[in-house]
Amino acid sequence: MSGIYSTIVAGVDWFVALGPSVMIAIVLTVLGTAFGAGFSKSLRGGIITGVGLAGLFLVVDLIVAALLPAINAMAENFNLQLRLVDVGWADAGIAWGWPGVAGVMLGIIAVNIIMVLLKLTKTLWTDVWSYWHGQVCGAFVWVVTGSVTLGIIAAIIYLVIGSLFSDITAKRYQEYNDMPGIGVPCGPTVLASVFAIPVSAALNKIPGINKLNASPESIKERFGVFGEVSVMGAIIGLIIGLLAGYGVAGALVLSMQVAAIMLILPRMVSIIAEGLIPITMKVAEFVRERFKDRELHVGVDCAVLLGHSSVMASALILFPLSILLAAALPGNGMLPIASLALIPFLAGAVVPFTRGNVIHTVIIVLLLLIPYLYAATNMSPVHTETYAQLGMFTEEIEGGARFASWDMGGDPISWIINQIFRLFS
Repeated sequence: MSGIYSTIVAGVDWFVALGPSVMIAIVLTVLGTAFGAGFSKSLRGGIITGVGLAGLFLVVDLIVAALLPAINAMAENFNLQLRLVDVGWADAGIAWGWPGVAGVMLGIIAVNIIMVLLKLTKTLWTDVWSYWHGQVCGAFVWVVTGSVTLGIIAAIIYLVIGSLFSDITAKRYQEYNDMPGIGVPCGPTVLASVFAIPVSAALNKIPGINKLNASPESIKERFGVFGEVSVMGAIIGLIIGLLAGYGVAGALVLSMQVAAIMLILPRMVSIIAEGLIPITMKVAEFVRERFKDRELHVGVDCAVLLGHSSVMASALILFPLSILLAAALPGNGMLPIASLALIPFLAGAVVPFTRGNVIHTVIIVLLLLIPYLYAATNMSPVHTETYAQLGMFTEEIEGGARFASWDMGGDPISWIINQIFRLFS
């Protein structure tokens, strides 16, 4: 039996070694074909998703190269504690590179199937890509405890929590986004929804605040061109460059780099969604037809929550406020730049529970970002050591760079799991 398991693990390890872009393309092609989407449509979806993922990593490389020296220089000039480099979604490199990848994939598939059969969850997790959140949590535990086994257990626990939270939020997602049968078990996103449920109810009971609202159209009209993501990125980059002492020319160059990051990063995510969503929706249709006596939610990527106009209207306000919040919080060490790309996803998870109320959405996300910032700062040593263990960003780490992110470094669920597993180290 151990020989069979070893062969399976070796095969999964070989498959994972192909890299996330190739891996996700193959998985989606097979998955889509198996669930009736057709080979041609599945192949197209798989390749487009892989291309989007490859582009995402290219943008992340640009983020690190452009912002690392600027943030260090700005911190030196003003004696700031915001010295941690925000690597954003570069953590996906940790997810698919640590030694427990195969164990987590096999484990969560088995556990999810058992939970569905025992009616412990209604969420059938078909969104293989979003396993990466649990994988990063597991990798952090591996570094903290020195145990791959404990890392695998921690990752599976994280992903199970996502499934349970998906059961709580699925109905509202389906209703508000007009997508019957879907659920979103992605940890950071669904946590924002669970957080929004009681906070939104509280805001609706506070006199004055319960009357505050703003339409997406009025937000865009008020901000005008300065509400454009690329323009906002250019302004942020220019300010950072000037504060870093780059001079006008250097600050302008950084301005364009940050503008490119802010504009291209969501485009890469939209490319991923373009390939991914048609296949996952076909899986949802397949499941609904064959399990008519059961209420099942097909787990899909959180990109499906970005469609409502209130999402980007809220994000436009949240981008600058998030940076101001980071600068104002005592003890925070992270200046969010790359992680700002998470903002629309958090807003997308909150909007169904505020019924599109932009002001309430902004308040809820800002409150949620406080634990994200502190968790990211606290996890930075482990975060950086994980990259070191995997041989990533070696030169930067040797030069004194320390890394952080909201997703997954600042994820509160991951932070709690890591604190618990520290007891076993």
